[in-house]
Amino acid sequence: MSNQNQNDAITQKFVLELNAVLAIENAGTERLQARIQESRLNEIRQQLQQHLQESTEHQKRLQKIIHGIGGEPTQEKSGLPLPIYPDIIWKMMSNSMTKQEWELKRAEEDLIVENAEAVCYSMLIQKAKAGGDLFSNTIEQLSLNLKDEQHMIDWINNNLPEMLTRLWPSIQQTQSKDNPDDHK
Repeated sequence: MSNQNQNDAITQKFVLELNAVLAIENAGTERLQARIQESRLNEIRQQLQQHLQESTEHQKRLQKIIHGIGGEPTQEKSGLPLPIYPDIIWKMMSNSMTKQEWELKRAEEDLIVENAEAVCYSMLIQKAKAGGDLFSNTIEQLSLNLKDEQHMIDWINNNLPEMLTRLWPSIQQTQSKDNPDDHK
């Protein structure tokens, strides 16, 4: 295989990898919009809104990178790496969890998604570096996306304890109302 053919094949594979991450970002922006609507805590909504703006910028950067190396950006949405609970556990959660507990559960899921995105960007950067001159011009933009994802991960990790502290009294109060015999 000639060097040009080999470079074309590697470029096609890299475009595929970029589009896979773009599909995750496409799905992620949809999820962020839903999270903004459902969140009960103002500071969470504000942070999610900021991250939605960053994610929209991630999409634009990925689209520009893909076009720049001769590819066509996808409009598809990927499945997100969220837990799928066994039916019996899901039913129990759905029937027993309070809004405050769901807020905490969604924050856990946010952290899962953000970590997955960070891993994807880290791998893309490593592959771009391995590609040498072929993809060296993509590293800066991919690194910016990774930085935003890491910032969101850090924000969630730093704010989860406070969220729990703020929501826990309501959770306990609801549990007390549901189980009055527990206090006899």
